[in-house]
Amino acid sequence: MNPTPAPTDALPLLNGKWVLAYTSFSELFPLLATGNLRPLVKVEEISQTIDSENFTVQNSVQFSGPLATTSLTTNAKFEVRSPKRVQIKFEEGIIGTPQLTDSIVVPENVEFFGQNIDLSPFKGLITSIQDAASSVVKTISGRPPLKIPITNSNAQSWLLTTYLDEDLRISKEMGAVSLC
Repeated sequence: MNPTPAPTDALPLLNGKWVLAYTSFSELFPLLATGNLRPLVKVEEISQTIDSENFTVQNSVQFSGPLATTSLTTNAKFEVRSPKRVQIKFEEGIIGTPQLTDSIVVPENVEFFGQNIDLSPFKGLITSIQDAASSVVKTISGRPPLKIPITNSNAQSWLLTTYLDEDLRISKEMGAVSLC
């Protein structure tokens, strides 16, 4: 039923931004579990952008918090290795410049590890902390993103695409990514 049995022979179909809808990749579970820390940190989106003309891949995680949003990104090159598999070589990591949120709202209470915590007695303290943190974020937000070159030859993985059409891609990404 796969309309594209050899995805690497149809590279233009791989082009674009692919948003993660489901994963069984256990290494992502701690990242996805940050949803339990709401409203402190929330994973907004995990995506992969593929440019088949330039043979590049960009993996990105967008985070938001009560004061700012930011992202962690990796840039990589890829090579076609089989009709379904590409080899990915990571070149750099990028820590995005925090961007201030439009409005800061302090909730009346927050659920933290299953406990409901009333924040109203701490409203004044939280406002002072927010003002200080907002000042820091304003200072940082004018700076360019932090780019970290990845020179380790072990920073590689492969991407096996088992299903591909214009709207859906099912892939498995595996590899030994170790940074020293």
